[in-house]
Amino acid sequence: MVRTFLALTLAAPLLLVAPPAGAQTAPAPTAAPAPPTPAEAARGAERKLDSWMTADARTALTPVVAQAGANVDVAVALGRLLEQEKKYAESAEVLQKAVALAPADPRPSHWLGETLLRARKTAEADAAFRKAAELATKAAEARPADAGAFLAKGAALSRLRRYDEAMTALAKARELDGGSAATLYQMGSTRAFQQKWSDAVDLLTQTLAKDPGVALAYYYRGLAQEKLGRKDQMVLDLDRFVKIAATAPEAERAKALLAAASR
Repeated sequence: MVRTFLALTLAAPLLLVAPPAGAQTAPAPTAAPAPPTPAEAARGAERKLDSWMTADARTALTPVVAQAGANVDVAVALGRLLEQEKKYAESAEVLQKAVALAPADPRPSHWLGETLLRARKTAEADAAFRKAAELATKAAEARPADAGAFLAKGAALSRLRRYDEAMTALAKARELDGGSAATLYQMGSTRAFQQKWSDAVDLLTQTLAKDPGVALAYYYRGLAQEKLGRKDQMVLDLDRFVKIAATAPEAERAKALLAAASR
């Protein structure tokens, strides 16, 4: 038996050298894809957060989450994730560290403002949004072709209720980026804050045509539809929002409007 085993072992390589006629050789193994960089993982997580896919966002961020203390992209994504998980104190702590990590970047200050707003700390939120607007304004002045700087400026000014200034900055962002879903969403939500309902519907419809995963676009468009007396359209939008963002703080208001519409 030992001789037979050795014979088979020694003979096996011959099959690699001279396969029988018609035999197919195994394909060469393909290289495993490279793991995402921290910035790529953070962007992937943020896209999932925009769609309120909170659990998926955590999964996407887990491989790089340990780098949040040194990488601002990861820190911002983690701060947003914790906010969506309603861990507001933890979110604020991460984002405050991100502000110190990248003192010229408006994003950490903006998302810190969003977290503080969720935590009902309005005065502190306004301070964070003012800082974000200041940093974004400086970035836009230094880089006048940077759509992201104008988008950040417009988003912060909108939260500060400086709506006309926000729309001016966002119009410049749209000119530079060709009307990205992020820019169109900010424009649409700003028009909703201004109670310019028809403009809000138009801009949010454009947003969803570009990216149907922007969850809050359904919410704000639904509110605008309700104000315009379009009950059927409101129901469609708010029902879609509740289905994809059931844990969002806005979902309670959406559910109340849907219940009232059904009576």
